[in-house]
Amino acid sequence: MSPSPGSFPQFTAIWQSQTSGSDWPLFNWVMRVFRPFISDVVFDGRHQVVLDNAIVFDAWVYANDLEYYKQFKGKNAFLVHIGDEFYQIGADRYRNFRGVFRMLWSSVFNPQHVMTIPLGTYIKESPASFPAVRDRRYAWSFIGDAEKASRPEMVHAFSSIEPHICFSSTRVSGMSFLGGGGRKYSRPEFYEILGQSVFAPSPMGNASIESCRPYDALEMGAIPIVERRMTLDYYHGLLGDHPLPTVGSWAEGRALVSRLLDRPEELDKLQKTCVQWWADYQLKLHDRIGAFLERRSRATDELVPLRSRLPEFSLWKYAELLRHHDAPALYRRTARQFTRLAKQGKWRTSTRPGVPPRR
Repeated sequence: MSPSPGSFPQFTAIWQSQTSGSDWPLFNWVMRVFRPFISDVVFDGRHQVVLDNAIVFDAWVYANDLEYYKQFKGKNAFLVHIGDEFYQIGADRYRNFRGVFRMLWSSVFNPQHVMTIPLGTYIKESPASFPAVRDRRYAWSFIGDAEKASRPEMVHAFSSIEPHICFSSTRVSGMSFLGGGGRKYSRPEFYEILGQSVFAPSPMGNASIESCRPYDALEMGAIPIVERRMTLDYYHGLLGDHPLPTVGSWAEGRALVSRLLDRPEELDKLQKTCVQWWADYQLKLHDRIGAFLERRSRATDELVPLRSRLPEFSLWKYAELLRHHDAPALYRRTARQFTRLAKQGKWRTSTRPGVPPRR
């Protein structure tokens, strides 16, 4: 049985960098999963506060002053590394803590010392109830930037499945119905549409397969469809056994959706299975976090964040990110990088801390 939050010291949450504060879109998700173990919250943002029995929530860890993190050496302190979609890591920062939680999974991390948590949902509170799939208005929906990564293939594959609502903030080649003359959907409108959608195709994010879309969908009772690659079943690595429909191509996804829409009983069962799994997963996540905090609080060994030295070589992160892309997504990213190189003289511009990536 997992330990109760009271079986070891409660922690002070120290929020750093520009991701600090309740205005950050994922603040509520992160606090939802860590709240049972936190007695107080300190918003620092200047990398000055150092406390014992603390959990430091920070982004861009690899780029911040190493001397700040060194001050936690020997204390019962943990790090929550937010973001890091480009696998910059900062293992030399990790080693100053009893344990590390991070977003963005990879098999290179030592699970005994580094625990990966999902990116989670932007939704602050789940609705008390939501419509069954048979009562929903749309077969599927997508709101966001549909031009990048593997998203155009999803839009083209799903466009013939009706009824649907699909809006892109950028133009998609060959899809004249997308876009809307500057029309934007607010978050409440986006969530309302999810609550009226049977399926929520969830193509890869900016650089990695994972995004917040599957979790937003589950919060609203929609069925997310996620991707896998030939060499990477990312969501299985992150979540373990899960019921989320997982496809190797969006043509496969279209066939799956078309089949299930003709089988209402099977569709209803899948919705209930996914929603219940997500609720159970979050409860188990609390237990896993508690067990990790307790075990590492009592540990005396040096933190070893990585299973191998591969991430110490700069080419590793590119190889790891390559596994997240299919051929069209890789082509688009390469073209975008060369365009940026020509215009700005550099390969890419990282997202600023606290600024969520475009949907």
